[in-house]
Amino acid sequence: MKYVTIFIFITCIFLIFNCTDKNEKNILDFNKYTFNTVLKGEGTYNIGYEFDINKKYYANKEYNFIYYPKNLKERKFLIPGSLSNGEFPIYWRGVNLPFTIIKKANSDTLLIIKNNKNLYLKE
Repeated sequence: MKYVTIFIFITCIFLIFNCTDKNEKNILDFNKYTFNTVLKGEGTYNIGYEFDINKKYYANKEYNFIYYPKNLKERKFLIPGSLSNGEFPIYWRGVNLPFTIIKKANSDTLLIIKNNKNLYLKE
C-alpha cells in the first residue's frame, strides 16, 4: 500500500511538470537587440503584441518606432490602400512587407529600407 501511494505521488508530480505549455515563448525586448535582416512576406506585423524575427519572439516593451510620412503618396507607398492623411504616424510594424530593418541595440533610431528607399524611424 505504501508503494502505491508513493508511485501515485511521483506520477502526479511528473504530470504536473510535464503538462506545462510546451509552446510558451520567451518574448525578448525588441529595443535591446541589434537587427540587420530582411523581413519577408506579405502584409504587416501590426497584429498582436509579439512578432517573430528569425525564429525568435520580440515585443516593443519600451519604445515604439514611428515615422511621419510627408504626404499621402508616401503613406500609400508604405501601407498600400491607406486612406489616412500624412498627419498620422506609421509604426514600423505597420509598414507592408517585405523590407529590411537595421537597428543597433538600445538605439533610438530604426532604419527601414523598402524598394531602395531609406526611412528613419525614431522612438
